Amino acid sequence: MKNNLLFITFLFFVFIGHSQKAEEYSFINDTIRIPKENKVIQADYVITSLKNGSTIQLIKAPANKFYMRICTSENLYFGKTDLMEIKSGSKSFFAKETTNYGLSKNSGYYVIEIYKNYIGTLKDDGITGIVFGKAATAFSKQDCNQVKQMAKYFYESICAKK
Repeated sequence: MKNNLLFITFLFFVFIGHSQKAEEYSFINDTIRIPKENKVIQADYVITSLKNGSTIQLIKAPANKFYMRICTSENLYFGKTDLMEIKSGSKSFFAKETTNYGLSKNSGYYVIEIYKNYIGTLKDDGITGIVFGKAATAFSKQDCNQVKQMAKYFYESICAKK
């Protein structure tokens, strides 16, 4: 009897955990600063958090523009502008003249314009690493899967609509 109760309790929490995952992503409408263009825009975005406290946002801006905002707490180079390579498995997306902007003493962010087809790549392959200048950051399999799930939600909600 006790084992049955434990088993039922276990199944209950497993199902609750899965149902929360399905509802994890939703669009947030807010103003977003695009520093490179020196603009603040009204946009919709989704966000996911990584194990190390970093966050990734996919942003749908007016005029069918898409951006990715990466907030990080490691490899900080405030004010530095360099080439950024975002690795997705064997594929890479290169963003020229990317700047690391400071958020606080311990965190910074990048905002890069991305293309609709790259969101499809993120949906399939996630992000496996980022190289900024000569500093490389690898993503764990769990973080890569988080990015895949978020990108899939974003892609199916915005990019796949006709």
